[in-house]
Amino acid sequence: MSTIGGLSSGTNSASSIRGYGGLASGLDRDSLIESMTYATTSKIQKQQQNKQKIAWRQEAMRGITDKLYNFSQSFISYTSPKNLLSSKLYQASTITPVGANSKYISVSGNSSMTGSMSIVGVKQMASNAQCNFSEAVSGQKLESGKIDNNLNEEKAFNNIAGTSMTIKYGKKYFNITLPENDKEYDYTSLDGVTDSLNKALSKVAIGDGKKLSDVITVENDGSKVSFINTDTAGNKIELAGSTDELLENLGFQGRPDGGGIEVTADGTKAEYNARLTEKKSIADQIGGKKVAFTYNGKTEWITLASAEDLKKDDNGLKTLTEDLQKKLDKAFGTGRVKVALTGEETVDKKTISALSFQTTVPETGKKDSSSVFAVSAGERGLFGTYGALTGISAGDSNRLNLDVSFMESGLASVAENKFPENGKLQINGVEIEVTKNSTLREIMDTINSSEAGVKISYLSEADRFVITSTQDGASGKIDITSKDADGNDTGLDKLIFGTKYTISEGKDAIVAVKYAGSDKEVEVTRANNSFNLNGLTITAKGLFGYKDVTDADGNVVDKKLDESSEAVTFDVEMNTEPAVSAIKEMVEAFNEIVKLVNDEVSTKPNRKYDPLTSEQEDEMSESQVKAWNEKAKAGLLFNDSDIRGLADGLRSMVSRDSAALKQFGISVSTNYSDNGKIVFDEEAFKTALSTDPDAVLDAFTRPAAVNDLGETTDPGGLMVRMQTLMNKYASTTGSTKGILIERAGSQYAPTSILSNSMQKQMDEIDANIESLMDRLKMEQDRYISQFTTLETLISQMNSQSSWLASSFGA
Repeated sequence: MSTIGGLSSGTNSASSIRGYGGLASGLDRDSLIESMTYATTSKIQKQQQNKQKIAWRQEAMRGITDKLYNFSQSFISYTSPKNLLSSKLYQASTITPVGANSKYISVSGNSSMTGSMSIVGVKQMASNAQCNFSEAVSGQKLESGKIDNNLNEEKAFNNIAGTSMTIKYGKKYFNITLPENDKEYDYTSLDGVTDSLNKALSKVAIGDGKKLSDVITVENDGSKVSFINTDTAGNKIELAGSTDELLENLGFQGRPDGGGIEVTADGTKAEYNARLTEKKSIADQIGGKKVAFTYNGKTEWITLASAEDLKKDDNGLKTLTEDLQKKLDKAFGTGRVKVALTGEETVDKKTISALSFQTTVPETGKKDSSSVFAVSAGERGLFGTYGALTGISAGDSNRLNLDVSFMESGLASVAENKFPENGKLQINGVEIEVTKNSTLREIMDTINSSEAGVKISYLSEADRFVITSTQDGASGKIDITSKDADGNDTGLDKLIFGTKYTISEGKDAIVAVKYAGSDKEVEVTRANNSFNLNGLTITAKGLFGYKDVTDADGNVVDKKLDESSEAVTFDVEMNTEPAVSAIKEMVEAFNEIVKLVNDEVSTKPNRKYDPLTSEQEDEMSESQVKAWNEKAKAGLLFNDSDIRGLADGLRSMVSRDSAALKQFGISVSTNYSDNGKIVFDEEAFKTALSTDPDAVLDAFTRPAAVNDLGETTDPGGLMVRMQTLMNKYASTTGSTKGILIERAGSQYAPTSILSNSMQKQMDEIDANIESLMDRLKMEQDRYISQFTTLETLISQMNSQSSWLASSFGA
């Protein structure tokens, strides 16, 4: 059940107050102290209730993004059989190749020429020029740097890397993040931290073309940091909060009331010197933290062994290894990933080892070269430049890491070669700039965006590079060299790509076609194996219809048509059911989203129902608690601006070109309360698809159009508009996710689970609660001391009174 866990114990009930009271005075000390600390206790309860509301709001928003994600996967993803962006679904007719050689030809489209045309043979298949590498390019291992086996050993912990802060500008809040493993950011010195803060500010847009760096600047005087308000509009700026005590580590002391720290034009200077690092045992830095591991596409979050367990003996690294082995066996299957300590050695009387991960075959225990295992993400302080587990970065795997320096990326050739001093890469005569700090992704992106006319890809499962000409057929070529200014071969190409590769030349397809009423075959030459022919898309899938011509020595010198070979003809059959079925399902799913989004944004919250405290829960039955929580959860997204924007986008999805879509069976419900639900006329759609499939295809899949000024002149067909809307609010890929996922996170984007604005809000509340708990303890200690003094005085007075009474009585 959803409650504020631990609220009672967290706020110190009467039974938790130390010592005894009221023995001499007769006062109910504990009740009095509870009353006198009520203000602080109430603040703690309020903070915990706020946190629960955010958690419920996050849950509700994730419910929406889950619907959007599933919609996209079902009806917009190119891997889905119901993909409504695919032209295959809109074929009003199915055209089937017929004949003994029909397996070598596939066809799609709609043409009146199908009955008067046949494919007599395929003389040559088209192929782009390609460079094929014949050996694995990585070492196929995932291994950390050397770590002290005794995890009780202390190591500098960076207090700045991976943290974030919230800045209030006017009435709006903005989050800035200091990434852990970005070479642009340096946290080793105060100047580096100052530059990093300014860089992070420059990444955050605040509207009107401005960035946070336009209104706030960070400086330091050699020991203390200052934030300066440079806003010319006169808006109030505050340091509203931070994660992992970033503001405290920068030297700022929070306000007693928990409010933000105002940034002034004269500069708000830190009270104390910045504390960039602190000494912590390795066990304390990694114990109990969460790591996301991915095995062949499946991602699981695993909690590392606790710091207490890692400190029990002098080989905590072995304990960590054994704990990881058990948890990886449970997550991905026993015997699939082997965890071990390797390369043990003694340095300065300390034993150090590397933590290694090897994919294995369960039956034999031998190395599994076909499986990919990666460290996808982890909590702050674990990985990267400043992490406790040295030598591992988020994204590292038993394949290449494309996002670190290629000298550190895992390339097998790097271990045996050094980076050439004056090395440059040339592809088809185009020079590609490469430095030893370049990442493989940067190198690949530079190649792919250059004028070299090739595309390079890395296939992680095969652990191979593939370079293909972007010019089709015989037009393309691939020539790779690496020479310095004097024309000497530097070997840079071999350092990156290895030495074992072959380059195949590009070829055009040659297909023999015969038309009715003609005895002469026509040889058609095309750059692709798929090409348009009289309104049909013909795809050649194999050679047939030709026989070899040899010379006197038996060498093949040419090919000629084989008259005994059977030609491929075409049969036409109408088939509209796949598209009709997919559209019906899409409309149902879309209408469910419309209802959910509008229910969330229009349901008003009942202010009488706040999250329950533990004490309140104890006084209610389970059914009463459940009913209360249902009312407390309702309306938490009421009038949310982002949800309202999504609702508006859904409502206008069809109305944008409703007249055109109506003739294809798609219209908007005339019931205003339906908020833009779609009505599907199956018969109208079938008729349109049968008579004019190209028009239906255009209405659903027409690409968006942009003019020379970058203005959108046509938002595209219905499914293109839906794709744009879904990506805007629920994209799970890229460095910046969809609006709602950036706010609430999603199970479909693992890194967003721990890094989203709502999670950061809850982290800040946790920090406030911890501060209030410290204040509560101080207040209780003070009152206990005062009551103890009172009890002592009353006891002394009672003793004196008894002595006087006995004396006079005597």
